[in-house]
Amino acid sequence: MDQIVQFPAKVLQAIANDKYCVGLLINKGFEQIEESDLDDALDNHIFDYQYVDNTTQEASAYIWAEMEVNSVQNRQIKGIRLYVTVACHKNFMKLSHTVFQGVEGNRRDNLVRYVDRLLNNTSAFGIGNLTLSSVRTLSPIGDFVIREITYVVPDFNIVEIDE
Repeated sequence: MDQIVQFPAKVLQAIANDKYCVGLLINKGFEQIEESDLDDALDNHIFDYQYVDNTTQEASAYIWAEMEVNSVQNRQIKGIRLYVTVACHKNFMKLSHTVFQGVEGNRRDNLVRYVDRLLNNTSAFGIGNLTLSSVRTLSPIGDFVIREITYVVPDFNIVEIDE
């Protein structure tokens, strides 16, 4: 089960290094993103668990990544699902056309778009090709609207991790 910890962290790091995702998370133009903004996004907006405190009043956006083992063929081969969830406060959905010139749609859906550009059909995380399985709207949590992106890795080969 080491991979359930290790691989979401790699996915989240890749998202935190993407100027488009970070810009949308912190409400800053893509070309103005600096190294400190990447750290801010990783510390305050990108997590490896799904949670929004019901008392959160800040109009913000979050990205969560989690993995699950959905099938077991044998000791080494497992079916894996990666869930990347985008949550956006209802008052943070609208994009400023002066900050995000030429970007259509709302913040949540653009975050989904840029996350998928990073992850879909990539093998960069060492777990096999991530294949988009679904994008679905989940029930709101408080004032946050949510979309979940599901990727499958059908033949994830477990490699023992040295401690």
